[in-house]
Amino acid sequence: MARKRLRPTVESLIETVGRLGLAPNTVDLEALRTQLELPEFGAVIEDERVARALREMRMARAFAETGVPALKRAVPALRAAVTKDHRIRWSVRISIPLLDAGRLDLRIDASPDPITAEILQGMAARNDPARRLDELRAAVTGMKVQVARDLHKPIDRLRAQILADLRDVGADAAAYLEHMDRSLRSRPFSLGPRLARSLADALTPVRQRAKAVAREGSRLRRLRDQVGFGAYIEKFAAARRLNRRILFHMGPTNSGKTYAALQALTAAPTGAYLAPLRLLALENYEALRERGLRAGMVTGEEVLGEPEPTHTARTIETADLTRPIDVAVIDEIQMLADPDRGWAWTNALFGVPAKTVIVCGSDDALSYVRRAAEAANESLEVIGFERKSPLVLLDEPVPLEKVEPGDAVVAFSRRAVHENREILVARGHRVATIYGALSAEVRRAEAARFRSGDANVLVTTDAIGMGLNLGPLKRIVFSAVRKWDGVGERALTNSEIRQIAGRAGRYGYHDVGTVAATEATAIEPIRTALAGAPTAPAADTRFYVRPDLTAIRSVAEEMRTSSLYEVMTHFARATFYAGSPFQPSALEEVLEIARIIDRARLPIEEKFVFSVCPINRRDEIAMGMLERWSQVRAAGATVPALRASLAGELDYQERTVRLASAYLWLSRRFPETFDDVEAIRQMRGRANDAIEHHLRETATRKAERRTRRAVGTR
Repeated sequence: MARKRLRPTVESLIETVGRLGLAPNTVDLEALRTQLELPEFGAVIEDERVARALREMRMARAFAETGVPALKRAVPALRAAVTKDHRIRWSVRISIPLLDAGRLDLRIDASPDPITAEILQGMAARNDPARRLDELRAAVTGMKVQVARDLHKPIDRLRAQILADLRDVGADAAAYLEHMDRSLRSRPFSLGPRLARSLADALTPVRQRAKAVAREGSRLRRLRDQVGFGAYIEKFAAARRLNRRILFHMGPTNSGKTYAALQALTAAPTGAYLAPLRLLALENYEALRERGLRAGMVTGEEVLGEPEPTHTARTIETADLTRPIDVAVIDEIQMLADPDRGWAWTNALFGVPAKTVIVCGSDDALSYVRRAAEAANESLEVIGFERKSPLVLLDEPVPLEKVEPGDAVVAFSRRAVHENREILVARGHRVATIYGALSAEVRRAEAARFRSGDANVLVTTDAIGMGLNLGPLKRIVFSAVRKWDGVGERALTNSEIRQIAGRAGRYGYHDVGTVAATEATAIEPIRTALAGAPTAPAADTRFYVRPDLTAIRSVAEEMRTSSLYEVMTHFARATFYAGSPFQPSALEEVLEIARIIDRARLPIEEKFVFSVCPINRRDEIAMGMLERWSQVRAAGATVPALRASLAGELDYQERTVRLASAYLWLSRRFPETFDDVEAIRQMRGRANDAIEHHLRETATRKAERRTRRAVGTR
């Protein structure tokens, strides 16, 4: 008996599609057969099932064409590979930073976990990329967190290897990072059971090649640096004669790096401590005196202490670059990267004439310090410091209502600080307040109140991150993780979070430092900063500089001009060429002030002094005052003491203190013009007292009024 011929399934589908009112040539019949999971021959076909499959195929095609792009925009970590028959293979791209600031991201592609896959299937089935979108985002975030936790040991080992490489290549870190970053961007890894074991082995040749690339470019960079740095380095003649030895005390906050440097300073016959803040200069001046040393203090506004001291505490802008000493300590060396004040750290690093120069700061400054040592042909020893006590992040938020004695609540604007202060006083706390607009005297008094227990809670800005002795502070509570930086609002960097959080749990007071946030949404960014990638070296290791009086005078004579604006413009063009090791410090602001000061008929050297006067350049009243002072100087008259009212509001008193400080700064340069120094000191003291009184009293009065209103409404 002849075998019965099996009919091709495609022929049956043609008939079915026709019965459904569709032209067969408009349907991908082979894709339809695959969708229905039918055999090639002899399939039994139901019209209803085919109709349903066609609807699913249309929706799949529509979702592939419109839904997939929409989802990838909404959840950038999603990756999708769409096949010819519009099937979608999803994956999740997980980026784990090996260094912070978005440097050296390790890219890992993972298959969706069951929750993520189920949500994606539901979206595709309904052609609705918005369905359960928030759940999808949460699921993807959960995958990222889980993968990072699963791989934390090999990732930590890899980070340690990269940090060792960076210390090895030193000033050529930028070339190393560029090669590593390019290699990592072109090579995503697939998540699998062997990835944890194979990760380091897979990247070892990449690291070795990156080091080789850095070394290949090192000789050329050094030759360029010899030319670029040449004249700048040689102008510090006293430093060049000493064959200086540079020690880098490198480590995080609360690691004892500055304490060790100060021990070396006090043991030396002569020395200087160069501080980032007047407040720190004052604290260390007093510490030097307490140790029985012949100590002095120099800031832009005043000189205190013994005549001809053996040990001097200075603000870094006043560093003496002519008198040789035995030991100099330069604190917060990472400020080299600050666009406004970095020039002062550049001058000190290259120019302080000390046999031993100890620089203290975080590891992100290493490439700067090594480049400077190489350029000056000086020895460098890096001494690492570890934090003395561990930092612990709380998993649950700590709202202001749950703040405890010994806490510091950190905000990032003056207004937010005062709002937090009012809430805390209303809860019965005695509150000390510190923020940048306060003078050194007031900040010091408020810190002392907290240390002594007169205040049991501190509210502050990131001014807390640099140097203040806050004794019993046990817990840092972030009330925000975003700040206004003068250009726009941005998230805090990992380095900024670590610097602030590191103030918790001072060694000798607490065995552990605790970190918390008032909002649950702030906890993960803080966790990432504290437990995540180490700080990346600066991508741009050019040094900030500004001209000194000698350069200003020389250029003015060459150009035959008395216009400070023209001289500064020429200096910028001559110094900041392509390939230069330098970049301008706050050039636009300096040029704007130069335009204003040029209106006064003064010698160009005096115009330059006025242009660098430490005054709030964003304050129109302060800038107007600076212009009037320059005109008085040009007229040969004297500038009387400022008239100020003690009844003024807080911002008025703060401006009064800043203007008084600018007057005192100018009095040290032009004593015959700014000659009412004692009256200015008294006025500044009264304004500081008024600010301190305001901080002590106003929040209490507002809290009392709030309490009375609450009682009256019952």
